Amino acid sequence: MFDQFVPYYDADYGDFQDDILFYREHARMAGGSVLELMCGTGRVAIPLAQAKLNVVGIDIAPAMIERAKAAADSAGVAAQLKLAVADVTDFQLDQQFGMAFVAINSFMHLETTKDQIAALHSIKRHLKPNGLLLLDLFNPEPSQLSAVDGLMVLDKSFRASNGNLVQKFVYRSVDLAAQHQQVQFCYDEIQPDGQVRRCVLPFGMRWLYRYEAEHLLARCGFELQAVYGSYELDPYTSESERMLIVARGISQ
Repeated sequence: MFDQFVPYYDADYGDFQDDILFYREHARMAGGSVLELMCGTGRVAIPLAQAKLNVVGIDIAPAMIERAKAAADSAGVAAQLKLAVADVTDFQLDQQFGMAFVAINSFMHLETTKDQIAALHSIKRHLKPNGLLLLDLFNPEPSQLSAVDGLMVLDKSFRASNGNLVQKFVYRSVDLAAQHQQVQFCYDEIQPDGQVRRCVLPFGMRWLYRYEAEHLLARCGFELQAVYGSYELDPYTSESERMLIVARGISQ
């Protein structure tokens, strides 16, 4: 599904760097190699490799991994960054890591408790004793979610790699009881002759609340270490934009 997103992914998200320091500093504290789950085109993994960290990234979308490999080669970090196509809910690598992480909102693409638990068990198997797990989730505020329910909004405009103007529209259908939103990203690329090429990316996201996340982690062999409300490590509050989870694998 996300392969069709590749032509726009870097132009849409590539400039976002607010979270790089957060992951880099935790990786240095944890020691050892770093595993990024659902790594996309390497937006976070490549800067970590440039910081002399040994990184492995996996993603279920082959086109994302191919783009990440090309970007790693261009950045001169192919030796520090290994990439593979794999499903976060059931993967097997031949090493363990000091830290694993899932960057901005990606864990929410796991729409069932079954998949969330499977992913956390798979991650735990690949962590060294007392290894760290970082999850970056949005802070689910019901009134804000309700405010966008059923609306199609212009999210941003940007230039594609070919120079064409792209307008990104976002539609959300929100179910508060199910803690789920069905999302559509609509990329309208304006061709030189004025025609519009639309790429529609539909996907679902299931959000977690703070103590729900703690219980889920405990069920899968993790102990919560901290919850932050920003990449600057501000305390988590009901008004926070982010819910940044730091957990540690424990022996069971």
